Amino acid sequence: MSQSNSIFDSLGIIEKKIQEKLTVARIAESIHFSKYHYQRLFRELVGDSVMRYVTRRRLFLAAKELAETDSSVLEIALKYGYDSHEGFTRSFRAHIGATPTEYRKYHASIASPQMQKERKAMLYSKTTDEIIRELNSLIIQAKRTADDTRENMGINLEAAAFYNPFWEFIAARAENMADSLAEALNRITSIPQRPDEISARFLILKSIEDAVFQSHITVFQINLTLARAKPEHRAAFETISSQYAALAQSAQIKVGKIAEFFHELSITIFQDMRKTASELLREAAEKGNLAVEGLSDSNLPYTYIADEVKLIAKELASLPLEDVAASHLEDFIFRLDIILFAAEADALRAPAHRKLFEGISAFKRKIQEAAEFFQSLPNNTIQALTEEKNSPPERSSSKKLMDMAFQWNILLFYLRGEIQKLGKLLDEQQKVLLEAACKYLDNAIHLAQSKDIAAAEGIIELVQEVFERLMAESEKLGIYGAPIQFIASEIRTPIKYLKEPHK
Repeated sequence: MSQSNSIFDSLGIIEKKIQEKLTVARIAESIHFSKYHYQRLFRELVGDSVMRYVTRRRLFLAAKELAETDSSVLEIALKYGYDSHEGFTRSFRAHIGATPTEYRKYHASIASPQMQKERKAMLYSKTTDEIIRELNSLIIQAKRTADDTRENMGINLEAAAFYNPFWEFIAARAENMADSLAEALNRITSIPQRPDEISARFLILKSIEDAVFQSHITVFQINLTLARAKPEHRAAFETISSQYAALAQSAQIKVGKIAEFFHELSITIFQDMRKTASELLREAAEKGNLAVEGLSDSNLPYTYIADEVKLIAKELASLPLEDVAASHLEDFIFRLDIILFAAEADALRAPAHRKLFEGISAFKRKIQEAAEFFQSLPNNTIQALTEEKNSPPERSSSKKLMDMAFQWNILLFYLRGEIQKLGKLLDEQQKVLLEAACKYLDNAIHLAQSKDIAAAEGIIELVQEVFERLMAESEKLGIYGAPIQFIASEIRTPIKYLKEPHK
């Protein structure tokens, strides 16, 4: 029995004794390996340490019971080798991104650890589980924030009559965020079994980033709405408001981690795919060279076949990976079909020579195998296979400027809305001054959209001018100026990035 088979046999032993007290030494002894040798081979083949795998397997089964049974958390903890509720909760949250209680409540929207059987899937699932853990945590935070909003929005009876529809609207947005993240999660959980799905990583990340962006817009809308509220109403809703701020901040941090994990996973998968593609092409070329060995005898009338097969094998071997596509391989197959047709006709005249042509059929089958591999890959995966370094793009200065222009456009939209809402509270001079501030901000947006980092100083001056004008006018408006003051602060926030060193 091979050593790799012994390692995979040990997974069956772990499965049978999963509720017992397991140690590396005990498992290694059961397959007659030394502890050191077993640990090294296990990590190499499974992609994880022995006891981390055991922990993941126990938590997978525990999660299943949390979702499907009424057993208490403590009962499940004790069943899978934990001495206390607290220790189980700590381990469960570290691996899954949720407490056992949260998992039981929200399991329909999140995912449990993925237990894979194939070696490559095991290697991929280790990193995939890191992404799943971060997303699980974020989904639960969004769901919990929505639940807490509905529970606490009636805390002030006077304010509730006016603000409850608003908070219901905000809670629904938090649930929509959770649902969007859950859709991305479903795609991510399929990656270990469908590695080519990694080619859609930018689309998956985009959907997650969109959800994060929406969380920031939600926080902005909450703060803007509360800026218009009476001070006592504002204080009543401070707890709810702070939960959404925490959700947006957590989402921002987690999307960065998820992007890093995706980068690590994509490198591993693309390296494996590149290796597989290269091996398939090499093996096919070798089959071609073997196919001509018996056909090159000058005493036989088959050198024309040998020469053509040899030519195809040579072309295949010299074809750069970046130039390979299923269509190229199909062309080789078509040429081999013509050769085989001619060989079959020759074999009818000399049946004893039929075996000489069997290598050509083997060559064709190997090319077909390679073609099927390339056909299974989306176009952007094929492009990624040829990249030596699949590194994340640098966040350039021009991209920062475009992001700022985008943010200021949104703030300009809200600023104009607030000016319109103030209506008769503004005299003509105030209207002129506020419209001028809008024009200054519009000019800053156009400068940022030019993506010319040399214009940074001019952008900073314009935005500072907008801030000062808005703050001055908000003070004149007294309690009615709070929304303008809030928007002014938001407008000035992005310029700190322009003062950072540029690449």
